Parts: sequence; structure tokens; C-alpha cells
Amino acid sequence: MLYYLCLFLSFSVRIFAEEENVLLTEVFTISLDPSLFNWTYEEEPHQYVYQASLLDAPDLPSWIKYVFSEKHRKGFLYGVPPNRNKPKIPLQVVALNTKNYETRIEYINIHISEKLNPAKFEVSLKIDNVNVDDIFDIERMDSLRDIFRKQLWKDSENDLYVTYLESAIELGARKPLDPEQGEGIVLRLGSQSPFSINLKELEEEVKPLWKLPSCPRNFKRTSVERYFRDAGFALDWCSFRLIDPNNSAMHHSEMKESGPLKDKWETITKDSVPLRNYTLDVTWSLILPVALLIILTFVLSFILCFYHEGIYDQASEDFFDNLFHICTDMCER
Repeated sequence: MLYYLCLFLSFSVRIFAEEENVLLTEVFTISLDPSLFNWTYEEEPHQYVYQASLLDAPDLPSWIKYVFSEKHRKGFLYGVPPNRNKPKIPLQVVALNTKNYETRIEYINIHISEKLNPAKFEVSLKIDNVNVDDIFDIERMDSLRDIFRKQLWKDSENDLYVTYLESAIELGARKPLDPEQGEGIVLRLGSQSPFSINLKELEEEVKPLWKLPSCPRNFKRTSVERYFRDAGFALDWCSFRLIDPNNSAMHHSEMKESGPLKDKWETITKDSVPLRNYTLDVTWSLILPVALLIILTFVLSFILCFYHEGIYDQASEDFFDNLFHICTDMCER
């Protein structure tokens, strides 16, 4: 009876889960803060710890990432929904209050929908001096988009959005020597509008840099550098690319050779790791030592038991005879 009562309570809690609507090809963000769990923030940034996963599963899907922001003092779930026939993703978030060790659970249902006008053209950027959580700041993100909407890609003013976002560290980059510097991010901005002349000229300008794996953080040799520096962004121009669907074959080969998504940026997933059966290895590791032990035992037994009978030592025989006489003399005395 108690089991069914707990099952009923668990089912009723899931009915009142938070509902989040996300769109294909567009980066989404879900905030995890104390208010989601009916807690009051007490000005301690590390008081609350969050752990998110699929419902009744140990981890999140590979396309959903979690990051805790010291700046915003809350956690963020972010990612880009894949094009799969699974419109609803149920998540559970466990929150821990480290002050009194109280634990609460909230459920989030992610509903995936088709985007009406998905982007056809994308600009790939690598920004060195920011972290992923900095992009979750609306004002910071708008300042980056405004550079394209007002200066470089004016036709994209109505539909420019982020189609990809990931930390450069997660993609294989090294952490900066100075901990106060940003780890860097790789993102893409997409729109249905074709690339402007300014963007095409910028790509031709930075093409000679593609042979380099990455540009220094203080590299400022582009004609549009002032727009990004004034907004507080330091771009890695060696990784700047225009992704054109009309020239996808040539673009794919260039990206593979020298772009930001080349081999050093590609990471393997847990699902892609091949499985191996270790039964044979364990069997041999047990059988071989046992077999060697048996052979050595047989050889030593043969030497001690059989070969010993043919050994005659006159000095040893004389010693034992004299020892016997010494003992008899002692007894007679």
C-alpha cells in the first residue's frame, strides 16, 4: 500500500512539472535558481547545488549541457535540440541546500518544435575572452548581435539568432594561464538572409589566417576589429567562417583542414566509444599463472623426491655417524 501511495505522489508531482518550449536549430537556455524550488536566496553564491538528468536516468542527453554561473549565481541548461522524432524530453533537477542539507526535486518537460524559418546561412565565431554563461546575459548577447545586424549583416536584422554554442574548453582548447580570463566560446549566428558584401569581404580578408591553428588574443589586424573590441569581444580571426549551404562541399573541406571544427576541436562521445569483451583476457590472466604454478610444482617435486635418492655425500654421512656417537657417549656419562 505504501508503494502505491509513493507511486501516486510521484506521478502527481510530475503532472505539475515546468513546461519549456524550445525550437529546432536554435540554442535554448533554462535557468536553475532557488526560486524554482521555492527557496529564498541568502546572498551565498555556493549555497545551492543543482544536478540535472533525464527522468529516471543518471545523466543528461548529449545535446543538453549544464553550467553553473558564478556571475549570475544560478545554473543554466543549454543546447540545441537535435532533429529527432522525440518532441518531449522529461528532465528532473535535484537541488541541494548546502547550508542545512535540504534536498528538493523539480521536473521539467522540454517540448521540441519545428522552427518556422530556420537559418540557411551561418557565421561561425570563436570568442576568446568570454565564457558560456556570459552569453546568457541578454545585454551582452544583444551587443554581439547588433554588430551584425547594424554593421556587417544588416539584412539579418529580423531573424538573426544563435544556432550553436559551446565552450572552447569542451571542444579541445586549453584553459588560459590567467584564471580571470575567459575560457572562450565557439558559436554560430544564423539567418535566412544571404551573406552581405561586408561579410564576404571580411572572409577574404581573414582567409590567409586559416593556415594557423589559432590567432593570439591580442591580434587586431582586421578592418572590423573596432566593432568587436568596443563591445568587449576578442575574436579569434583564424576561426572565422561563413557557412553557405550553396557551397557546402567546399566549405566542409576547408573547415576540416583549418577551421575551428577541425580534428583538434572534435571530441568523442561516450556512445561512440567501442565496447570490448574482457572475458577472454580475464580467463587467460587466471589460467596462465595457475598452469605455470602447476608445472613448477611438478618439476620441484620431481627434483626433491626422485633425484634426491641418487645423491650421496660422504662428509654428510660421517657427520651424522659422529653425531650419533657423541649422543651415546653423553648418555653413558
